[in-house]
Amino acid sequence: MTDSQALRSARVAAEIPATLLAAKAGVNRSRLSNLERGYAQPTEEELQRLTSALEQLIDAKAAIQKTAATVGWPFGEVR
Repeated sequence: MTDSQALRSARVAAEIPATLLAAKAGVNRSRLSNLERGYAQPTEEELQRLTSALEQLIDAKAAIQKTAATVGWPFGEVR
């Protein structure tokens, strides 16, 4: 599995939209799609930015879920 495929697997597992990850990392959405599909190879800088952005988004989502649970919001049921 390539770094890009691992990134996609982690993004999908965390239910983070590709559009959101691309915006956070400063990468064009179509470029992210090409990277995730293996049609292009990321530069080291792109991979670093994408990985960092995904980690930040996963952490933010976890914080939101924790806060939602604290106040009784049914976060897992809302899409």
